[in-house]
Amino acid sequence: MDEYEVAVIGGGSAGLCAAIAAARYGARTVLIERSHKLGGMGTQALVHTFCGLYEPDVSKPPRLANGGLAGEIEQAMRERTGQAGPTKMGKVYVLLQDPEHYHGIATEFIAQEPKLDLKFGVNCSGIRRDEGFILQGCDLRAKTLIDCSADAVAADFLGATRAIAGQTQRSAVVFSLQNVAPEAGEDSYKMRLALDLVRAVQAGRLPPELLATTTRASTVPGEIYLTIDLDDPARGAEFIDPLADFLRAESPAYARAVIAARPDRPGIRETFRWLGQYTLTADDLIEGREFDDTVAYAAWPMELRETTRGPQFRYFHQAKASPIPLKSLTSKELPNVFFAGRCLSATHEALASVRVMGTCFATGQAAGMAAAMTALGEVINPAAIRREISNRDPEGSAR
Repeated sequence: MDEYEVAVIGGGSAGLCAAIAAARYGARTVLIERSHKLGGMGTQALVHTFCGLYEPDVSKPPRLANGGLAGEIEQAMRERTGQAGPTKMGKVYVLLQDPEHYHGIATEFIAQEPKLDLKFGVNCSGIRRDEGFILQGCDLRAKTLIDCSADAVAADFLGATRAIAGQTQRSAVVFSLQNVAPEAGEDSYKMRLALDLVRAVQAGRLPPELLATTTRASTVPGEIYLTIDLDDPARGAEFIDPLADFLRAESPAYARAVIAARPDRPGIRETFRWLGQYTLTADDLIEGREFDDTVAYAAWPMELRETTRGPQFRYFHQAKASPIPLKSLTSKELPNVFFAGRCLSATHEALASVRVMGTCFATGQAAGMAAAMTALGEVINPAAIRREISNRDPEGSAR
């Protein structure tokens, strides 16, 4: 049986950064990913923007809300895609990202860490406590555990509380079309397309699930990503071809379009969460509430996708990122267990902000450092974690 100091379950945005952070801190670390691709929703579900990277203040030039690994990944993506910086989208900045480049960046970052092992195509089938944590199906033991599975699977295995909201955010299916004319990216064209979809649904030519389809540019010229929100993510694949056929037949900008990428899995926005020492709330984020153990910052508004009307945004009262405490990344019930990303301890509304990839980079890094400190016999130091991740000066303003 292989022995590690830190085991990370899930190779999405949070798990990637958790594993790298733990290894960089000096802990022998293993990252377990059941698929053969790193990046989670950003590669397998084709979620094509890094949201939550930048301070929520478009009246000023873009500034990173978190430094550390979030900044490293942001820079690497800009270099790979040739972007000078982010794109303004309403009241926020986003960075367009290419899923294949993201997997490549993640793979290279992992390979640079000598204390980090990656186990691809391995599914953890259970966990039991025995002088640490024994991960069944993986033949390994670790002193500390970080759950970045997005679905809090480790909580289920260990008999800890596995919370779920009464109403969850709708899921999505994302695909891309190439050979699309440039005018498809213009706001006026998008509005006309939205009206065409409404009319087609009303006439019974398209299923109602396609009513709130959105489009967004790619980093590749002539490519457009399309996102369809769904109550039942298992049905996503059945809508891709009918929508592509409709666009080719009815929209001149899409007349020569071909499907360039289909998702490996649906874009799940919310399922199960851990119960942490503190549950982050919507009011915490809206008010920008400070914590004595702040380790990272949330910069994305609460993006509620609960109905067919599309996203509803709730913005913070001040145009600045809000603190996330380490207590929300630490199990209330089990020692030496941490979590990050979509399964951290937060309410339904708060999770609608902190689930995005830009924030997952930061919460993953924080959980990784905390787990490494614990595994190496140190007292967890939130201030040291914050200094490593934060993009702020001692007075709290963003640099």
